[in-house]
Amino acid sequence: MKGTAKIAYWDTEQQGARPPLLGEIKGTPTIRLYKPKKKQRPGSSKEKVVVDYNYERKAKDMKRFVDEHIPNAAEKIVNGKKDLDAFNDKAAKYGLPRALLFTSKSETMPLTKYLSTDFRRKLLYAEVMPTKKNKDIMDKYGITELPALLIFPVTPVEEDVESAADSPVSNGEPIRYEGDGFTKNKLHSFLSKYALKKIILPAEKKKEEPPPKPSSKVKEEL
Repeated sequence: MKGTAKIAYWDTEQQGARPPLLGEIKGTPTIRLYKPKKKQRPGSSKEKVVVDYNYERKAKDMKRFVDEHIPNAAEKIVNGKKDLDAFNDKAAKYGLPRALLFTSKSETMPLTKYLSTDFRRKLLYAEVMPTKKNKDIMDKYGITELPALLIFPVTPVEEDVESAADSPVSNGEPIRYEGDGFTKNKLHSFLSKYALKKIILPAEKKKEEPPPKPSSKVKEEL
């Protein structure tokens, strides 16, 4: 799980107070998974989803458990053009590059979850599922073999000269991943070339200010 999940242990027999994040421990060994909430803001560690592991203590079972709980930020394109348009609109709204993974799998793979989460708010990642309604999308981009990965970079803004120098631009044309194998390191390196350098945060909602209180003079007139 190196590079996908951080694994640590706490020795209950050592001296010192237990970190509050660990919560109450009734017995040992206890295996517990902590993951951020779906809409948790980057850099925040206050809110976590806590899940206890209650299955076989074997490596394959524990790995499957972690894989299933990896946060997933990937969009799903199932219904053809309708879903693709919604995906493109969302990317345009936040000024994000787009990555389209054409997959042969009916379920989201752990690697897709990892990449979509790691690049969250730096590019928008989507799975084009193997459905009949998505055939037109595959034909549009000449996809004949699966899996296939396309990325649509954004044109760097003039003010961001430093970022623009490091970001390849395709003038709206998709760039296809031509690497040897869909491995984590190779895909991460490919996506890093086109992802934004800084994360895009949604605008915070402005709180409505209460109306000003009338002055003493206005009160007297009332």
